[in-house]
Amino acid sequence: MLPAVLVAVWYVVEGIAKLPPVPTGGRRAAVVVPLWLRVLRRVRGVAEIIGGLAVLGGAVAEVLGLRLSFPGLAIGLALAALAAWTAVEAVVERRWVRLALAIVGFALAVFYAGFRS
Repeated sequence: MLPAVLVAVWYVVEGIAKLPPVPTGGRRAAVVVPLWLRVLRRVRGVAEIIGGLAVLGGAVAEVLGLRLSFPGLAIGLALAALAAWTAVEAVVERRWVRLALAIVGFALAVFYAGFRS
């Protein structure tokens, strides 16, 4: 259950971090990010939040002893794919801390998916 809670918290926080708008002033405002990319980043953030909440729901169902068919493997692999997408984006933008965090998120999702298979 602890890996599930850790994965859930990680992806909810990562998803929330992707939702704020791009700054309109300051040093980072000089980089023009296309609208479609901003929309995809927010959609990915919402998908990570939903995935994290689904993992948390599965952990709660496990603790309560409910017999539900929970697609933990599929959710874990989907979260791993979202983390891989974040890693590729971090390499393209040359954001090394974001790349390290994406690798940690990928490892957590794969680790969780391994427990759920």
